[in-house]
Amino acid sequence: MATRRRGASATTAVGTTALMEVPPAVWSVAPAADDDEVADVLDRLSEELDIDTPDVVNGRVLLPADYIAVAEALDRVRPDWRDESLLIPPEP
Repeated sequence: MATRRRGASATTAVGTTALMEVPPAVWSVAPAADDDEVADVLDRLSEELDIDTPDVVNGRVLLPADYIAVAEALDRVRPDWRDESLLIPPEP
């Protein structure tokens, strides 16, 4: 049985699959959001974060729990994501 090194995710770059090693956060897709735009943003976001492209299910999408990392990645792939109300972050 292979052993996994612990603590590596704390020191790795933001854009790694280590982000999804903790339970994900549930983000909402804005009710008026265009499905194609959301899919495009999620594709680019998954590349930026180095995660599998998340699926939208019932207007919800699972993203890494690290809000700051996700928000910064969204800022890079879609700087106006907050203004367009494509994705709504989880409530703290």
